[in-house]
Amino acid sequence: MTSNSEQPLESAALTGTSPPLYQMVVGELRSEILQGLYPIGTALPSELALVSRFNVSRHTVREALRHLKDLGLVESHQGKGTLVLQPGGPQVYVHQVNSIADLHDYNVESRYDNQAKTIKLDGITAGRLGVEKGETWLKIGGTRYEPGKKDPICAVEIFVPGRFAGIGRLLGRRTGPIYGLVEDVYGESIGEVDQTLRAAPLRPDLAAILKVDEGETAVEIKRIYRLLDGSPAEITFNYYKAANFNFSMKLRRVRNGG
Repeated sequence: MTSNSEQPLESAALTGTSPPLYQMVVGELRSEILQGLYPIGTALPSELALVSRFNVSRHTVREALRHLKDLGLVESHQGKGTLVLQPGGPQVYVHQVNSIADLHDYNVESRYDNQAKTIKLDGITAGRLGVEKGETWLKIGGTRYEPGKKDPICAVEIFVPGRFAGIGRLLGRRTGPIYGLVEDVYGESIGEVDQTLRAAPLRPDLAAILKVDEGETAVEIKRIYRLLDGSPAEITFNYYKAANFNFSMKLRRVRNGG
């Protein structure tokens, strides 16, 4: 007989049917920290309180807290518990990715233009997106900043299919990634993300945003956020100064049962 405990969830995580439990805990706590539920300098709930809240083992909670420490969000203090830190870091931008949620980095502020507009795609833009010319899409421009820094680390171009264009009215009123708005407003779910990195010369408008010379080589990251049926919900181009970019990704071997 199975009790109402975490065991079935732990088993599912090990067989690959759901993300590891510690990642779910990390996602919840990270979101709450960034929303200010736990102000800088205050302590997170105790390990026992987190065990009770998430219905997981103490090992899972400790793994989640270790991951939050690696992200620079918290640190442990003898007698004080796990304290929330002021986000910060070195000048070089390092982005570590373990899941789709990590693509929207906790240590970066996104600012979107108030002039999001619906456009009919010309041949060049349609080619960049890999879709048909003449389709209607919502185009959003933006920048991303490290906390406390004046100059952007990244210039952003975001394209959303016309059927989801209503999210344009929420810019400035809702925070978080654009794909999250699509999920929340339209009840869709992102199933996977295709990501491509390449070196590309900057257009004049992007060079001006990043305060570099026109034509300077940048790192372009193209991400296609796909729904469960494989259709795109968002296509984003991120442009970073090549000298300030460092990308880190951890891969784990998946062992088949048997």
